[in-house]
Amino acid sequence: MLLKSLVFLILTTLLAAGCGGGSANNETGVSKLAQSQKCMSSDCHARSESPGTKALIVQEWMNSTHNLNNGAGCADCHEPHPGHPESCSKCHGGGSGVATKNPDAVGKCNKCHGLAHPDDIQMRLAPQHYGNTTDTGASRASYVSSNYVGNCRKCHNPHDPTTAMSANAEWAQSGHGDVLSGARTRYDFKTRGSYEPVNLTFQYYCVRCHTSTGYVNFVTSGFTDLKPFAGPGFAVVQNYPVKVAAGLLQPADTPSPDKSREVTACNVCHDNGEGRAYSWATRAVPAYNGYYNFSSANSSPTVKLNNKVIAYPNVTDSNVCVPCHSGRGIGSMIYDAVAAGMDFSNTNAPGAHDRAAALLTLRTGGYEFTGRSYVPARFLHGKIGVANEHGTGYDGPCVTCHMKTPSPHGFLPVEKDGAGRISSIVSTACAHCHTGDPVQMTAAVLQEEKDGYAAALAMLNVLKTDSTLPTNTLNPARSKVRPLANKNSDYNAAFPGGGANTMGAFFNSSLLQNDPGAFAHNHLYTKRLIYDSIDWLSNGVLDNDVEAAINNATLAVDDRTGKVSLSNPLRAGVYFVPAQLPTVPYAALLDPVKAAAIHYLMGGPGGARP
Repeated sequence: MLLKSLVFLILTTLLAAGCGGGSANNETGVSKLAQSQKCMSSDCHARSESPGTKALIVQEWMNSTHNLNNGAGCADCHEPHPGHPESCSKCHGGGSGVATKNPDAVGKCNKCHGLAHPDDIQMRLAPQHYGNTTDTGASRASYVSSNYVGNCRKCHNPHDPTTAMSANAEWAQSGHGDVLSGARTRYDFKTRGSYEPVNLTFQYYCVRCHTSTGYVNFVTSGFTDLKPFAGPGFAVVQNYPVKVAAGLLQPADTPSPDKSREVTACNVCHDNGEGRAYSWATRAVPAYNGYYNFSSANSSPTVKLNNKVIAYPNVTDSNVCVPCHSGRGIGSMIYDAVAAGMDFSNTNAPGAHDRAAALLTLRTGGYEFTGRSYVPARFLHGKIGVANEHGTGYDGPCVTCHMKTPSPHGFLPVEKDGAGRISSIVSTACAHCHTGDPVQMTAAVLQEEKDGYAAALAMLNVLKTDSTLPTNTLNPARSKVRPLANKNSDYNAAFPGGGANTMGAFFNSSLLQNDPGAFAHNHLYTKRLIYDSIDWLSNGVLDNDVEAAINNATLAVDDRTGKVSLSNPLRAGVYFVPAQLPTVPYAALLDPVKAAAIHYLMGGPGGARP
């Protein structure tokens, strides 16, 4: 009996010192490292590998703040039964031996993190993890949207959430992680999807790029899944454009019971092929086949353009970027509209949408005027990172230019000073080609290009208006494209019979204004699109009168304000003239803009088409 009692006492002591019974509060005063020693023994998990990274779990945890700051040990997350594993169960399967295999999925992270813990680092330093999910208006987006509850692993390594924290912080400062951006909050984008075939639908398909869930569904379905969604337990709501009478607005979106909004999270770009993002492997996305559909609403005849596919080249890891940076419309659709009988005196128009850099880098998207060449003699940006072109590697142009930097998840190839001017080039890609002849790429050279681009776009905006037009409440800015009461426009107004080219010039203006990096993505193509658009808008003829058109340009008075304005969307403070009365000093403000535009487009006075 005495022997049995001694054995019982010894076993009880061993069990109490094992993996089980851990507490995040650490009330015993024993460190998490000491509490976890049994788990990390050679008999247990010393050689266990992470299913995401294939690294040793023990080493990952040792590197984490959970260990280094004595935050959480094995038992705190996996919560095994006391004494796990019992000595008998290791060989005979007896005893409890039960431990939580996936703590994240069953909410164990919430023991220390989340809304119930106001002193948690997420709440103090990163409250954007939890956006407002209760209001019916436009709330901020959040990292932990409804589909990410119980899925911290979509952005964090569960055993070492610390080592990648600098990358997480870079991402949070980028547009991909901006929870206040209109790209996340302007609509409830998860409701803006379509059940119709991708090559035929005229419904909304915002879901594919403005949400993480929608993007993953899209690229893993062969670019066909555009369906709306909602988080677990919520009903799915679909919003889509409907036919309305002339002058009426689209009805308001039906609110979803799931109020959370998503950012572009880590698992959009990272997946190891098994659904685990924390491997940091780039998601395998095939070369993009993009469909561009368009319907001319409220016009007769109604022109429907669909089943138009553009096969993009395989740019390896940069294939991840192309689906969302290839726009919603391309310039060649306007030629398709001509062939389909478009009435350019009463129609809406296709648009490229925002940040359509792939349309420029890969030269698939601008409106190219008939009879003009847009193929440069020397241009390799579309081949950067493809087959090690000029020693640039194998990651494709987007990744190579925007992520071969000291802060890759900030996605910026340059640094800027306090005034917003380029102070240094941090991407290593430029130097592979732009060293010495023919172009020595420096921060000053790049800033000069950016300033010229801003000036040329500003002058294109000026040429889109006509100061001699009569007062019209529908057209207070005196645009050469006259708005109509049915929300369509008359593209034939300025140059009868030239509506297609006028639409093309306006298309190019929108495409370029919404890509602030176009001057670098494809500088010669960009210059030619601006030059030809100005050339057409000056007099309805392609006669290379761009220098004269710029020098003779005057600003139209806005009938709503009685003022003129010249604003550039690229950067306030450079080529930005606030609205003011049309006085003589205004011309002095416009003169340097004209000079910079001429220098950018033609190399200076007397220059030719770029």
